[in-house]
Order: sequence, then structure tokens, then C-alpha cells
Amino acid sequence: MSFFRFAFSFLYTRNWHTGEMEISRPRLALFCGAIFLLMLALTIISFLQAPVVYTAK
Repeated sequence: MSFFRFAFSFLYTRNWHTGEMEISRPRLALFCGAIFLLMLALTIISFLQAPVVYTAK
């Protein structure tokens, strides 16, 4: 068993006909969507935490 299959075993489902484990597309889509939203949130947080410099004219 590879490390990827071990670490991300929740992405796999058993095929009804063959009995083999294969990647579930809906679970993979949800996982990728969650990673995207996490990265977007971290990017937004980093922008909001950055100091704002005002220059007087």
C-alpha cells in the first residue's frame, strides 16, 4: 500500500462490482474544494493582517 493510499484512505470507496478500492470523484471534489477554500481564507487573512501605512500630504 502506498503512502498516498494510506494517508488519504477516506478518498477511496469500494467498487460494487469488482470489490477493488478506487478513488471517489465526489469525495475528491469535496477535498479539493476544501483545500481551495482553506488557501483562499489564509490568503485573505494575510492581506487583512498586513499593516496599512498612511502617508500625509
